[in-house]
Amino acid sequence: MTLKSATSLSLLLIAVLASLSHAQTFPSEIRGYKVHRLNVYLRTGDPEKDQSGPALTIGSPDVVSFALTGITIEAAAEIAGLDQEGEVDFLTFKDIVANGIPLDVEEYQHPFKLKKHGKVVLPVPVRGTVSAANMAKAAYQESTAPKDDWQVTGTVFVFGHFKTMGITFKRVIPVPVTLTVPNPIKAITAAAKTH
Repeated sequence: MTLKSATSLSLLLIAVLASLSHAQTFPSEIRGYKVHRLNVYLRTGDPEKDQSGPALTIGSPDVVSFALTGITIEAAAEIAGLDQEGEVDFLTFKDIVANGIPLDVEEYQHPFKLKKHGKVVLPVPVRGTVSAANMAKAAYQESTAPKDDWQVTGTVFVFGHFKTMGITFKRVIPVPVTLTVPNPIKAITAAAKTH
């Protein structure tokens, strides 16, 4: 093998390894659940009119704690338009950002069942915290460029047991989220005025 062909082979091998490492953004297993990738994206919308996949409806956020360290909010949610049956054991959240403000969303430890083509209401609202520093940033953004709706992005990891062709599998499914929700600062401002 010549030096030129060895160099070409080395560059090809490095390129292949780099592309494989870039494509694999999740480990093969998380907390004992095998990672299963699906082309599922949560969206806001009416599942009766748009059958393009699961739709998530988020209720108005409620302030449950207002402290110097930050604000804790919670919101109810329901999912419709599912094409999968199973039972969700718990949910975790990664890199959740609303209107550029990071949210620390608590792990959701409330199991619930998924019904194919049915509507699922989460048994307990999802709860998250905005730190005092991020609240100050959000308040500044709200005072200089208020928005009626906020864009929420991140990833929800759905841990559970899912049925496929009558067989149940223990899986975790990473679900990218891009949602539009009502501006929670309005609700927080209204709650702060009542305290």
